[in-house]
Amino acid sequence: MRKFVSMKRAGIGIVIPVYNREKELVRTFASIVAQTYRPLHVVLVDNGSTDGSLALCRELKARYGSDDFEVTVTEEAKRGPSAARNKGLSCVKEEFVSFLDSDDEYAPDAIARYMEVFDRRPDTDIVGCTIRVIPETGVPYVAKAIFSERVEPHLFHSTLGTVRYAARTAVVRAVGGWHEDYMRWEDWNLGIRLLLFTDKIVWIKRPPLVRVYLHADSITGYRYAPNASDILRAIAHAHADVERSDSPHKRRLHRLLRYKQMVVAGLCRKEGSPLGAEIYASTMKESRGDTLLKCFLPLVYRYAAIGGRGSAILANLLLH
Repeated sequence: MRKFVSMKRAGIGIVIPVYNREKELVRTFASIVAQTYRPLHVVLVDNGSTDGSLALCRELKARYGSDDFEVTVTEEAKRGPSAARNKGLSCVKEEFVSFLDSDDEYAPDAIARYMEVFDRRPDTDIVGCTIRVIPETGVPYVAKAIFSERVEPHLFHSTLGTVRYAARTAVVRAVGGWHEDYMRWEDWNLGIRLLLFTDKIVWIKRPPLVRVYLHADSITGYRYAPNASDILRAIAHAHADVERSDSPHKRRLHRLLRYKQMVVAGLCRKEGSPLGAEIYASTMKESRGDTLLKCFLPLVYRYAAIGGRGSAILANLLLH
């Protein structure tokens, strides 16, 4: 018989947006059923599926719902995982929340590890982890992670990607939840707002707690040009978030965001898109008056366009 860890002090809600995931959701949900922690509240948000996903969500609720394993099934008509996650967040009544994509999996002790940290260190707002990436082809690998409570590493490496953490529900709500008007880099933007809001973060460095499956129609896209408008909108929101914050490093953060935008320009050029040149021109225009950026950003553009990696190290050194 499976031994469950239960902490009466607080519960956790797990929000999963679902769109045409009839096949993958069975595996994802099984990884939650297998959790060694109870009680759990799973919130499944169907986002207008045209396959049997909604019926499957209701079937899973009927099959597994219990006193210590609550399953909520709801729907969100507005398209996009962010709208679905916000709808799910509104259903969470527990003190803590995590977000899982409908084609990924938790390690069996993932939630128990999160909750052990929250219980042991009650001032913690966020507990982060590493993830194991399972590509369609090739060898699985542990994704790079920078264990920091600062904004800068997240700008480069998305340290608080969607499935990389659990957080205090009130904190996610306090920063405004998920932006719903774009469908790429929305987790990157939320991570910036969380890190501007709190530095009370604890990292579980090993083992990886989530398995992320990469495939052509996964929520996490890995091309730039087709998603450029969403990415630029996320960066623009990040500038506004920095400006509204009380960070003493606003100038540096704005510079790093310009750097990030120029990397996107270079990657669009690498993909053969004319958007590369357009984003380059607009980024240089936005950087007028900053002599260092005017000298540095053209190099970043060319380096990214030829597939160069590691330019974030140089940015950290130069863009103070």
